[in-house]
Amino acid sequence: MPRQVKDFVSSFCKYGETFNTTPLYLEAAAHWMIGTAVGRAIAMQARGNALSPNTFTLLIGGPGTGKSQTINAARSIYIPATSHSLIPASVTRAGLEDYMKDNLQQRTSPDGSMLMSHECLGLSEELQGILPEHDIGHLTLYNILYDLPSLHVARTRSHGEIKLESPYCSILSGAQPAFLALQLPEHAWGMGFMSRSLMVFDTKPDRKSVFELASIDRVAQSKLITDLKSISKLHGWMQWDDAAKEVYRVWWLENGGPPIPDAKRLAMGYNSRREIHFLKYAMTCSLSRSDDLIVTEADARRAISLLLRLEQRMVHVFQEMTNTGAMVALQDVLDMVRNRSMNGGTVNESEIIQFLMERFPPTQVHALIDNLVNAGLIELDNPRMGARGFRKFKAGPRLSTA
Repeated sequence: MPRQVKDFVSSFCKYGETFNTTPLYLEAAAHWMIGTAVGRAIAMQARGNALSPNTFTLLIGGPGTGKSQTINAARSIYIPATSHSLIPASVTRAGLEDYMKDNLQQRTSPDGSMLMSHECLGLSEELQGILPEHDIGHLTLYNILYDLPSLHVARTRSHGEIKLESPYCSILSGAQPAFLALQLPEHAWGMGFMSRSLMVFDTKPDRKSVFELASIDRVAQSKLITDLKSISKLHGWMQWDDAAKEVYRVWWLENGGPPIPDAKRLAMGYNSRREIHFLKYAMTCSLSRSDDLIVTEADARRAISLLLRLEQRMVHVFQEMTNTGAMVALQDVLDMVRNRSMNGGTVNESEIIQFLMERFPPTQVHALIDNLVNAGLIELDNPRMGARGFRKFKAGPRLSTA
């Protein structure tokens, strides 16, 4: 069936204007929908592996920036166009594996054979809906699934040993900088989940009259649903024409992918995966405009442009994290410990717990205290007193009392 729109991404961005969000959020969401809809049916050969266009896309910004509106816009197209079920809210690691066991999709592999794939698709307004807390086991599972192994074996209480064949994992979610500051310890930026994630930062959209775009364009919606449904049925190996290969060679192999993000947290992990992010976007750029499964020079340049625009804004994520209420509250704890230590005193842990419980969910309080200890900002006055709630703290070696 011929495409209903000339370019899926551009058309979705136009359609999404009704939802009062930002163009960058919409663009990233459109690429996520394409890459998720095709699953493992579309791939390119990359150093002996089959690389498919799944992504972990995080829409990051403060309240009112349009994250939820973008998710709603994506959901209004993606759900009617596919038969895919989504990750349930507040799912645990075991619950995620159980969900995948029941979410088996029949696909056609790139070489044309039948493929049964257990899929894990996250479309959530808030990241905590699919990642309730910073749990290493939970994050490790997402990392494994992102890399698309041929088989994942797990053991759960409800099903015992389960085998997930050809799993496919793709996530589009919103996240506030405050949540990242609260949930992610510093070392998390050097671990797999955040290095695999494409952070899309934006600020509040321009104000528009509520009467200017009062209703959804149903004609545009229908065309986008039809085209995404068509895209989801494609299968085959993505090819690159010579001009696209030359763009890749010059930009990545010869010059190292300039400009390289120089933020410390990105250098800890993300930068090592920039090539993969580029290749995935090049595939979705091709799929956005055509069924020919060929990455052209224009597709490659478009992918580079999108990636660089995202990366230019990523540094703002860390600036916003620093300015959040979470950091202010923790600074208040440090000030309390510093002032007591200057006079030779200590702070009872019960005081810190009570202070933090007024500002954060109770389940996060002990992790916050542990982060301050691990960072060397506070330390136990008597290491032998190890029972939580009864300990006393003083200024650590990295907290100045001058």
